Amino acid sequence: MQKETIKLVGQATEAQINEWKAKNKYGIYAIEVDGHIGYFKNPGRNELNCAMSKADKDKALEIFEELANVTFLGGSEEILKNDQMFIGVCQELKVKLDGKKAHLVNL
Repeated sequence: MQKETIKLVGQATEAQINEWKAKNKYGIYAIEVDGHIGYFKNPGRNELNCAMSKADKDKALEIFEELANVTFLGGSEEILKNDQMFIGVCQELKVKLDGKKAHLVNL
């Protein structure tokens, strides 16, 4: 019995994914939501600076919108446009804003 593969809206080819990996030194990742998929590059300082420049306590989602827009590589743009899908995307983007964990060591 062969396992059925489900094609997601916006799904990239293996060749395209490999090309993105080769061009983005910090790596790439994908976010799947409601049958759609979007591909993003891991943010560097420039992308994080762009996102953080949108920081406003009255418009908290603008940080995530900017981060998504400056790191989006391809796939279904619907995950960026549809409010319900974007809420799910924001939950995953928050992980990217957290970055790697560092520890302060007093000497």
